[in-house]
Amino acid sequence: SSAGLILPDPSSSRRSFFVSASRNLHRNQAMASADPQLKQLQVKLGTVKRTKREYQEYLKEEGSQREKIDKMKADGADDADVKKQMEVLNDTLTVIPDTRQRLQKYAKELAEFMGKNFDSVPEDAGEASRDVILEARQLLSEASGLLGVALSEDGAGGGDGADGSAEGTGPVDEF
Repeated sequence: SSAGLILPDPSSSRRSFFVSASRNLHRNQAMASADPQLKQLQVKLGTVKRTKREYQEYLKEEGSQREKIDKMKADGADDADVKKQMEVLNDTLTVIPDTRQRLQKYAKELAEFMGKNFDSVPEDAGEASRDVILEARQLLSEASGLLGVALSEDGAGGGDGADGSAEGTGPVDEF
């Protein structure tokens, strides 16, 4: 009697997600191939996204590693174990400045590119193009807040001293 019963494939929802993501990717690629500037924007956007995520993960790892070391010390853990965890923390602390510098560089490049090519959303831009431009603006705002530096879309700023500001002067509401 169960021979006629068709059970749902447990991976079907996962498969539909990938099919949907694949369709969106192909639509975005088709859209980007029609506009080389939009394609370049998508590349820069992806670079900033990945680097921002990486930077946030390192910051999170630093905090959790410090908590772990503090707990180990409070619990009277073996000095060798604490020392090993300190080495792990130092490894994390070593990569944070480089990741921050790369994020700042990529975000500044994105801001300059946006200022030069997408100062405003073109009226004839399709919905997908508009979404990419707005996503880039949102990401720049988030990166600016995370880094504590202004990242304007006109190519100025970025905390490199070129506009008279010092790095780390705090977030600026420009977006």
